[in-house]
Amino acid sequence: MRDLSSQFSARASSPEENLSIFTGRRGWQVGLMVPLFVLALILFWVGTGWYAVVDQGKMALSVDFKVFWAAGHLAHLGEPLAAFDIDRLSEIHEASKEDDWMPWSYPPSFLVALQPLGALSFSPAWAIFTAISIVAMFLAVRPFSCGIVPVWFAFALSPAMLPNLYMGQTTTLWAAGLLAALAALKNDRFVLAGFFIGLLTLKPQLGLLIPLALLASGAWKTIISATVTTVVLSVLATLVVGVEYWTEMRNMMGVHFEEIRSSIHLNTVMLSPYSLLASIGVPETLALAMQWTLTVLSGIAVFVAWRSPRVGFDLRVAVLFLGISMSTPYFWFYESGLLAIVALFLLRAGVLTTSPWRLVLAAAMWIGIGPATHMVLFKMTEILSLRLVFAPILILACVVCLQALISALRKPEETYVQDEVYQ
Repeated sequence: MRDLSSQFSARASSPEENLSIFTGRRGWQVGLMVPLFVLALILFWVGTGWYAVVDQGKMALSVDFKVFWAAGHLAHLGEPLAAFDIDRLSEIHEASKEDDWMPWSYPPSFLVALQPLGALSFSPAWAIFTAISIVAMFLAVRPFSCGIVPVWFAFALSPAMLPNLYMGQTTTLWAAGLLAALAALKNDRFVLAGFFIGLLTLKPQLGLLIPLALLASGAWKTIISATVTTVVLSVLATLVVGVEYWTEMRNMMGVHFEEIRSSIHLNTVMLSPYSLLASIGVPETLALAMQWTLTVLSGIAVFVAWRSPRVGFDLRVAVLFLGISMSTPYFWFYESGLLAIVALFLLRAGVLTTSPWRLVLAAAMWIGIGPATHMVLFKMTEILSLRLVFAPILILACVVCLQALISALRKPEETYVQDEVYQ
């Protein structure tokens, strides 16, 4: 195995120096006031939702978490396979099904994890799930904040994560898990890193490029640990829900993907390149083929970045998160918050601190589609396409990240300094 400690080192300027722009008065104001405002919005959203459930006598609200809660409730009732029945799910959560076909198609380990929440009513379950997501992100971002409080708060509660937290989705938890794995990997805690990566199978479509990064860096202990964790979790969960679960899940995933394909050109909250291409008139089959081409190119970029000793740790992580955002055709608006994490690591690498316009790009990645999401959620507009807001930010981020990667690869020699070790 290679010595990852020597590979994952910073460039001549340390991450702490690159993040020093947050240590001034304005950095403190932005890094504390904006996250507090984000937290206030989340508390207001969940609080008013809780009141609406009680006041109107509803079982649940029409947010994505209703499906997680309903599936967990069915598991609690001893009917785990019923989670794949759309009508049975709707019978449990009783939320509106108008223009909202949301099936359950997650691995059994996630269903078992949701079962305790399914024993509660919707509102407290949603509040607990949201609180766990926020705490997980705070714990995950802290090792990468260089001890700078505004950085820690700003990226633990970035505006870009608002769509995910509003919907009660899993992307915040997933991102926190990957950050925890990366912190462990950087500190040569390979088995622990593999354990966290094994937990990420709750959203397998986002993890396509992680094995490439591990293979390229020679992290064999992490690969073995992740494999063992995944197998153990799957076996234990299967003992609870039954072997038939896998057949039902595979069938539902096929049905769900065909449903997505049939309406992809009209879906304004799907943000993948595949959906963008289909929306501008590219035939669906060609758009999907172009998406898989981008997936391959993203995989190549990740492999090269994680293979080369010239590429520092922070740029590697930025390439990985950006590759994840580009590689899956199934990339919803609530997953756009991953770009805020890309911004953090490009700032740590010194890539976005070289000019005012790059700092503006960092701000755009950090804010994301949060403001635009409010317009859609509160029906301020019926025509706004979130992907048209997100696409320019994603494209510019790709250009800047690719430039930085090429620049790092072209240097015959690089002077590195040992950056902080994460405990």
